Amino acid sequence: MTLGGPILPEKQSPGALVKSALVVGALSGGTGLLFGSAIGIIRSSHPVIFALATTGQWFALGTTFWGSRAVILNTWGEEHASSRQNNYASSLAGGVSGGSVAALTRGRSNIIPGMIMFSLFGYLGQISYNSLSSSRRAALSTTDQPPALSFLERLASKKWIPMKSLSDEEYEDMLQEKLIKVEAEIALLDENIAALRATEKPNMSEQLQKGD
Repeated sequence: MTLGGPILPEKQSPGALVKSALVVGALSGGTGLLFGSAIGIIRSSHPVIFALATTGQWFALGTTFWGSRAVILNTWGEEHASSRQNNYASSLAGGVSGGSVAALTRGRSNIIPGMIMFSLFGYLGQISYNSLSSSRRAALSTTDQPPALSFLERLASKKWIPMKSLSDEEYEDMLQEKLIKVEAEIALLDENIAALRATEKPNMSEQLQKGD
């Protein structure tokens, strides 16, 4: 990087790209094995051969798609790529994988149809993933925000309304203040009662003396 130039994103090594492509290819091949076995039992007279062929095709599709996509995104750095760049990368990778697998399994005449079909699959799949990802981020961001106020709470928050909406803590503090006031009034009443009893005792003793 030259002085004052842009900071380039960190790129993955070729070994990491190949490893990730093989992992995705293995997962795709496993899915193809399950799918091919089920379809082969129903439709093919040789279900084992049909399942193995489907496994190989899905492995090739998954490996070439993810490897091509990783190589394309490695230009920008996968974590720094925009949604549009991801769309382009998935569409191009779908075309590469679809065209190459079609050439190997179905002949040259199917290269262009395979490229068009899998480019569309890659583009639509990436758009769907972007939409789900943005919806998830929006849902996570709304959980950090305070809950929306109800109509009565919004009405009580107006300055011209002679009422106030209290939270649980404010309501508890208000009850605590009222309890302290009641206890103070009870203590004052006890003092008054004690003072009245103290004044009544001399009067009663004087009345008893006069009676004697």
